[in-house]
Amino acid sequence: MQTIENSLLHVSIDENGAQMTNLISQSGSDYLKDGKTQEKITVAFPSMDEEKNWAKLLPWTVVDKGDSRISLTLIDNDESYKAFSYHFEVVLTYALEGNRINVDFYLKNNSHKEMPFSLAFVLPIIEGWTSKEAVNEIDLNKDKKQEVKFASTNFNLAVKNKQITAVMNDLKLAGGSDQDFKLTLTLS
Repeated sequence: MQTIENSLLHVSIDENGAQMTNLISQSGSDYLKDGKTQEKITVAFPSMDEEKNWAKLLPWTVVDKGDSRISLTLIDNDESYKAFSYHFEVVLTYALEGNRINVDFYLKNNSHKEMPFSLAFVLPIIEGWTSKEAVNEIDLNKDKKQEVKFASTNFNLAVKNKQITAVMNDLKLAGGSDQDFKLTLTLS
């Protein structure tokens, strides 16, 4: 478990799946905790299918860490290549900036052929929170005192089945190329 923090936020990241497991504000409220249940923001790549989600199945390695940021990398291996015949490298960075968490997902296709993939971040909506959708953003509110805003110009954001999904489906990345995907969470 890795922790990053600044004067406003305290965030825990589990290297297993690069999942955000705690999102604690200066007031001590954990936005991912509902009573005794600890939720987490999960990552799916290159497929939402649990059996083909290398973000969950392969090991992540911490490659850079500071007080308020952490970068983890995910690289294909022989096992993943047998099921998904592409060489890839992912760098996932969580960086705190005031009351905002910037999530940067960098993907490099190290193969010489076009790589199909999907990418998603999933956050369960905790009991007592209400959601409001707008273009490129979703606001979560609780008792009009707390708010979490999800925003992205890359991802399709949606509320469905008591969870927020930031999804990009059926994409293709040219061989030897790379791309960045960004998502922000702002707490108030």
